[in-house]
Amino acid sequence: MFTFLQAIGSDCWQSSSLMTVIGDNFPSAVMESHPALTTYALLICLLYFLIFVENSFIAIVISWKALFNRLALEDTLANKNLTYAINNTALLCLPLLSLCLYFMNISKLNFVFILAAIAGFVLVHIGLFLLAGWLKRCPEMMRTLQICDRIYAIVFTTVALLVLLAGRLPFDIPSAASTIILAVALFLLFILLSVRSFKIFAENSCSILFWFLYLCTLEILPLALLICALTRI
Repeated sequence: MFTFLQAIGSDCWQSSSLMTVIGDNFPSAVMESHPALTTYALLICLLYFLIFVENSFIAIVISWKALFNRLALEDTLANKNLTYAINNTALLCLPLLSLCLYFMNISKLNFVFILAAIAGFVLVHIGLFLLAGWLKRCPEMMRTLQICDRIYAIVFTTVALLVLLAGRLPFDIPSAASTIILAVALFLLFILLSVRSFKIFAENSCSILFWFLYLCTLEILPLALLICALTRI
């Protein structure tokens, strides 16, 4: 098992196109290959999953149900245990999604750079939500929208894992096809998120202008910057 993870770690730390372009100007300490670090990171993710395995399965089921069922979403928001499961599983999605994007060759960056980009996106996203909730004095509504975002992140990560496994096991799915599948899934989830957020804003008697600003500033702009970082660096 450890040897297998080391092999994955060595693959993940291969030099990316970013390192090739930067060349000698890039710090040599970063360019060195450290497969053990990725191996330990994968072991930590595995341990995290084993500790919260029940919460993870519950969160995946609840996320798919809440995707189309408003009552399931309301039950999740009202139940602290379900919200706890969603938050824990969303945290696990960061390294899992990074591995999927790397192994499907969707990003030219290596695993560590992909994980850093996604983690930075999440931190900025959380900060923007806290700031918007404080400025508009609607922290509960922003909390509801954040839970919705995490639910859609879990669903998207599940789709990415299924595409990765399908390409590695029974089928030979090319990288272009995987990219198209994930792009379509992301577009559909964004449409569902937009509709769901509009209903939440309407129920809280917020203006359409506020909803439009939320959609552009807190959803579209950070996501667009993340996609650019993963595909154009």
